[in-house]
Amino acid sequence: MKKITGLLLAPMLLAASTLAISAAEPAKTGVMVVSPSSQSQPTYLRNFNPFNATPLFPTTNGIYEPMMIDNKVTGETVPWLARAFKWEDGGKKLVFTLQDNVKWSDGEPMTASDVVFTFDLLAKTNGLQGAGLQAVGKSGYVKSVEAPDDKTVVFTFDHVHSPGFYDIIAQNIVPEHIWKDVEDPVKFTNDNPVGTGPFTEVTAFQSQSYQVDKNPYYWQTGKPYYNGMRMPAFGGNDAVSVAFANGTLDWAAQFFPNMQKAIIDKNPEDLHFWWPTVGADVLFMLNTKITPFDDVVVRKAVSLALNRKQMIQIALQGQSSESDVTALSSGYSAWKVKDPSTLGDWVDFDPARANKMLDEAGYKMGPDGIRLTPDGEPMVFDFTMVNGFTDWIAVTPVISQNLKKIGIKLEVVMADVPVAFGNWINGEYDVSMFFGIDASSPYTYYRNVMSAKTVAPIGSPTGFAENFWRYSSDKADQLLDEFAGTVDHDKQFAVMQELQKIMADEAPVIPMWHAPMFYEYNSARFTGWADADNAYTAPMPRQTTSDQLLLMTTVKAK
Repeated sequence: MKKITGLLLAPMLLAASTLAISAAEPAKTGVMVVSPSSQSQPTYLRNFNPFNATPLFPTTNGIYEPMMIDNKVTGETVPWLARAFKWEDGGKKLVFTLQDNVKWSDGEPMTASDVVFTFDLLAKTNGLQGAGLQAVGKSGYVKSVEAPDDKTVVFTFDHVHSPGFYDIIAQNIVPEHIWKDVEDPVKFTNDNPVGTGPFTEVTAFQSQSYQVDKNPYYWQTGKPYYNGMRMPAFGGNDAVSVAFANGTLDWAAQFFPNMQKAIIDKNPEDLHFWWPTVGADVLFMLNTKITPFDDVVVRKAVSLALNRKQMIQIALQGQSSESDVTALSSGYSAWKVKDPSTLGDWVDFDPARANKMLDEAGYKMGPDGIRLTPDGEPMVFDFTMVNGFTDWIAVTPVISQNLKKIGIKLEVVMADVPVAFGNWINGEYDVSMFFGIDASSPYTYYRNVMSAKTVAPIGSPTGFAENFWRYSSDKADQLLDEFAGTVDHDKQFAVMQELQKIMADEAPVIPMWHAPMFYEYNSARFTGWADADNAYTAPMPRQTTSDQLLLMTTVKAK
């Protein structure tokens, strides 16, 4: 396991300016104005249910909290509601010791019974969402959760499954004394939430703005250091960028084109951005159930044809770097081989080599410049591109031109987000892109990349972000079982080195670049922000990971 540390213009522009003005007032009283990830929308519906797929910020990892935090930036596991853990019975029992004096925001004590209740609720209620569902759901590995006393929680596994640690620690805990009386936890909107988090009090709610103030009973003495957060409704990234440029937005998670020159350089004293690449790698997907993408030679040749450096400059103004053959970002640095280039170089830009590989493998170039498969079929494929994904759309011509030079023709097919996701999940596409797999452990990452357990037939759905390219490796599955079957870190580390070799040898999917976590902040009214020089957490305001709690409890109002 990881090291444990201590706690620690037009109408659009006019509308955006109006919102920015209204958002400025709370900042004067220590209220932070936030535009969270995936929450740029014109109106809000009140929902603070942590078991819902899309509750309002900061429901998960803000109003409610996990037992521990997996810090992707530092590589540490940070105690939170639980102060310690240990494995027992050869890895079949996972025991947590909770913090002292934690209270719910209504003043009631938080105990081990609340943890047991949360996981029991997940196990018995169809339709709830949560990280812990992997542990106690129908195909879960935990057979019981018990509380021998108020400060101890024991998870008993039916077999050793060490990666389950990350599923369990990430689950946000809810109060039994509130939720035991909820008739339908799936439909419950939880308008006035009771949590243990730093911000729990919904003090204002309108369709275009709401505010969540600090928990009067927060268990970390003196924290949080500011009064609350207000979330104005923005209709899209353009509106957010205007508010941020005007200086009335404090914390944001959006991609802004030409960030440095268009926004930061106008007010470099107060406006800042940092886009750390500690999450997923953007992936170029080839459906391996379609000939010739079932051939590793073709997959590697396609990768060699792609000019990643040019794409990064076009899509992200150079704010990233090319992937390596392990497909792991720096968020997994504790597990990575020292020099990934020793495992393979098929992520280099080398179209001449790509053409040579295809020639030698029997993919003959036709008179029209399009190669033929060994069966004589022209190598022409649909390229599913997503409406609204401006960074991907910007590099689509580059990808098409790159592959044309090695005799592969792509025909771009535009699709709305729901259609694209449906096509990916059901394997009904030829070629596409994906924003990657952001997993807590490299085990889960590689399981989702190349395990038979995550493959589904064409037309049947995979899990979300699970093996859309439908590739399985017997060697990888054997190693994944070895990794999961031990709690010995040294053994896990050795297995992970071998898994990276398989990724490099078999190239199940093509890694493109390290996906940045978009994060912008205004230092005029608040201090203590994470940045490249003070990289204490992944700072993007988003609910899918617990890192944001570290920033929420560190930043101070001036």
